[in-house]
Amino acid sequence: MISYWIFNVKDDENKKFSRKGIEIYEHKMQDMFWGLKGSAKGGKRVANISKLKRGDEVVFYLAGNGGQCFLGTCVLDSSFRELNLDEIRQLVHEEYLDWRQGVFITDIDRWTNPLSVERLRGKVSIVPRHENYGSFFQGSVKRVGKEDYEAIMREHACEG
Repeated sequence: MISYWIFNVKDDENKKFSRKGIEIYEHKMQDMFWGLKGSAKGGKRVANISKLKRGDEVVFYLAGNGGQCFLGTCVLDSSFRELNLDEIRQLVHEEYLDWRQGVFITDIDRWTNPLSVERLRGKVSIVPRHENYGSFFQGSVKRVGKEDYEAIMREHACEG
């Protein structure tokens, strides 16, 4: 059975590099690999990581200032896993703050016109009409119901 996910994209930095979320998104789309941090601080496993599987469908959400919009979709081509040494050499770029584990992706659709999350207010359960939706988008991987995923796709099609 297919599961539906929202992968969050945000600005990131370390002591050496700083990247805007949109730059990170474009880089990962070219590599066809979505790096994901497997453990949070303290060693606790990141929520939903072990549930990701080949064939699942994903929509990307750009968080933060200048964001709050959906950027495109993909289909997972693997479950969550560690990269081997050859894959690390090819896919991990320090300047893009890449992780050494994640999921391979296929059927990438980068939307020419991002979909503002405000266009979904009251149309999906994750963006209620009169409530703050920000807490839903906390974390890197969020499971979403098929109905909400399809509503996002319909709203994007109407905008295009």
